[in-house]
Amino acid sequence: MSLRPPAVAGSFYPASAGQLSRELARLFASVSPNGPCQAVIAPHAGYVFSGQTAAFAFARLSPRVERILLLGPSHYRSFAGAALPAPDIAAFATPLGEMPLDREALAYLAENPLFAGPASAHDPEHCLEVEVPFLQTRTPQARLVPILIGNQTSLGQTKELARALGGLLGPTTGVVVSSDFTHHGRPYGYVVFPESPALGERLALRARRTAGRAAAFDVAGFWHQVEVSDDSVCGARPIAVLLQLLSHAFQGEGEILHVSTSGEVSGDWHQVVTYVAVGYSGSFVPWEEQPEPRLGELSPQEQEALLALARATMLTHLTREEQLAEWFESHELSPHLRAPAGAFVTLHTLPERKLRGCIGSIHPVGSLVDTVVHCSVQVLYDPRFPSVRLGELAELEIEISVLSPPEPVADASAIRLGEHGVILKKGPYSAVFLPQVATETGWDRETFLARLAQKAGLPPEAWRQAELAVFTAQVFAEH
Repeated sequence: MSLRPPAVAGSFYPASAGQLSRELARLFASVSPNGPCQAVIAPHAGYVFSGQTAAFAFARLSPRVERILLLGPSHYRSFAGAALPAPDIAAFATPLGEMPLDREALAYLAENPLFAGPASAHDPEHCLEVEVPFLQTRTPQARLVPILIGNQTSLGQTKELARALGGLLGPTTGVVVSSDFTHHGRPYGYVVFPESPALGERLALRARRTAGRAAAFDVAGFWHQVEVSDDSVCGARPIAVLLQLLSHAFQGEGEILHVSTSGEVSGDWHQVVTYVAVGYSGSFVPWEEQPEPRLGELSPQEQEALLALARATMLTHLTREEQLAEWFESHELSPHLRAPAGAFVTLHTLPERKLRGCIGSIHPVGSLVDTVVHCSVQVLYDPRFPSVRLGELAELEIEISVLSPPEPVADASAIRLGEHGVILKKGPYSAVFLPQVATETGWDRETFLARLAQKAGLPPEAWRQAELAVFTAQVFAEH
């Protein structure tokens, strides 16, 4: 058995045991904890910058936990899924001593192929290490389960990772997720807001809106806000794993405990990082899988909500601001919106109603909300048109078509123009027309199918030997 030695002692935190103990005592002394939490989100920068915010999180972590799932992002290796330490690692070492690993829990996770990421990712990684001295002080009796989440991990994979971690939950299990929030400035390749002393307030507002989705257990809202705005939250994927856990196996509530920025310490607004502490009080329960909702006829209120979602998505993507987080904060997702469904998002110019873009997915990207968010970003870059600019978005009308699952038909006689959308496929070639195309053009069936074949890159008559499938659509627009 061997130790994982400290990689950043002396840079991120003091290398001297005495100095480190005094620094932790000072940080904890300035926090008045309210009640124990079973899970926390804490930052992982140098203690001089983020230590105070981290202390707000760790001061709330239940001192009774005996096993800690410690999750963080991999900064140095790119992969999908999770990476565990090498099997021979028995403890993480810091200047305060050794913190043992829960090798039984790690062996259990190692049986799952989603946890087969590179063990070497742990060697230089700071995001887990800087949390260990806080844990050695707050929960000295606990054993660690250190897990790095790769930056290629999908939203669906975060749920499967959480499902596996659900087998380790219990009254004496705690979860710590290590993440900094927005990294702002040219050195980070992310410049959204003007550089000024007010930048800290603007970044703190963004952090509260984004972290607010995490505090509300809102997996979709948090994920989409970060992804659509391209926000530089380094631990977005491990946070998503935590939110999946909380959504399926936790009873309680979350709250934002503290927000700060590095600029408050350094005075440097050329490059500044935001730090957030979030705590979750309550208890873990057995994993509960909710039955998948089924799509039905959307109400006028649901249609309005989806149109507002599409516009908020486009604004968030073009401005990199928080309109999407605000949409999720103000809308409760009905079963229809949570049901898996394909959809198209169409843009028209006003008042002419000329096509400006139309992009969709026949098959669900996830829930209907997930599909609409995905298509609302893609339609801004429809390759048939110039990319949509922020200045023209207010003059465009958004139309959404929510699709039924496609069904193959034996021949073209089964197609009902104006009611059916049609998918044509022949070998590697395929194309789709929405139901409203026939209504808007006035084409007869043969013309409709000939144009569809041409759209697929085939001769006009090729539809006669092609595979055809039909679907219906609920179509609604802003005006």
